[in-house]
Amino acid sequence: MKRHRKLVFLAFMMMVMLGFINNMRGTLIPPIRDFFTVNYSQIGVMLMAATFGFMSATFLGGIAASHFGLKKVIAFGFLTAAFSIFAMGYINSFLYLIILMAFLGIGLGSVEIGANSLGAKIFVEKSGMMMNMLHLFFGVGASIGPRYAGWLLSLGFEWHQIYLTALVLITALLLFLFSTKFPLEIENNRKDNIAVKKIIKQKKVWLFAAVLGSAVVAEIAIGSWLVNFLHVERAFATASASTYLSLFFIVFTVGRLVGGYFTEHIGYIKILIYFAAATLMLFIIGLLVKADYGALFFSAAGFFISIMFPTIMAVIMNEFKSGVSSYMGFIITSASAINMVSNWLIGKINDLFGVFTGFASISFFILMIIVFLYFLSRELEYDFAK
Repeated sequence: MKRHRKLVFLAFMMMVMLGFINNMRGTLIPPIRDFFTVNYSQIGVMLMAATFGFMSATFLGGIAASHFGLKKVIAFGFLTAAFSIFAMGYINSFLYLIILMAFLGIGLGSVEIGANSLGAKIFVEKSGMMMNMLHLFFGVGASIGPRYAGWLLSLGFEWHQIYLTALVLITALLLFLFSTKFPLEIENNRKDNIAVKKIIKQKKVWLFAAVLGSAVVAEIAIGSWLVNFLHVERAFATASASTYLSLFFIVFTVGRLVGGYFTEHIGYIKILIYFAAATLMLFIIGLLVKADYGALFFSAAGFFISIMFPTIMAVIMNEFKSGVSSYMGFIITSASAINMVSNWLIGKINDLFGVFTGFASISFFILMIIVFLYFLSRELEYDFAK
């Protein structure tokens, strides 16, 4: 891993960028709603479009990398994200925003699959710990993003101007990418390809997708809807509510910092079940405690939900000895499809039954993590208890 220091740094910083841009969105949903005068169902469609773009990129990213190289796929991701953010300042139609959010999703999805593919190739030893470390940097960006967006809102910036400032980070990473050499064994994925028809025949692949999808819904939905929930249901100012979302991701980042230790010592499957149960308990307490301090329980849940994605990635890396990138691409894509539909559904529930019920529905997806993990654990060939 030492000989790939520049690639490790690049992968870490790509995760910072993903966390930063992805999680500004939660703080910016209220001003976007006001700017375009749209309802929650339409916001749900916007989130669904972003996820559809992301999903498309993760599905095609592995195939594209085998033909054009991983470096070009990552560069494409940076350029597509930059284009969509730049164009946001020149639109006055919500339909155009939906289209641009889909393009932003394509850009971020390409960067995501690039970072995970790099991790799968570089982090051979202690994969659980190192994948948690990689995704820790997502938490760093996610901790800064909401609070940063809330701060700029308080200074009078428009939502599209706030997105525009992210171009500085994207440009810096694009320049670093062009100056970094990708060794042949990392650049070329052709030997690592597995036919889709072989992948879809395996029951455990679909269970992996269900577990990861439920975990992604829980993480993304809290990031997308917490500020709106606190603003509407608990009468928090948007800037104040964004503080709790930032705290969620600060705690989330700490969880990824120490989560690798627990993962390696307790066991990958056991720790996922324990942490999912703790997340569910804290989320429900946060719903029941209506005083201002109740929001802290949502923030605290970030610690336990933090290890879900990287630890599931580590389980995949250990379970499938060949074709890991192909399996990862398919599972992440399927999980993104679950997330896409679920975010639309949460937006619809907000409109039909109220913001409290919509936000509370996230608890169902947290419960599903535990249910699907139980069934997945019975299908795995690798001995994760050893």
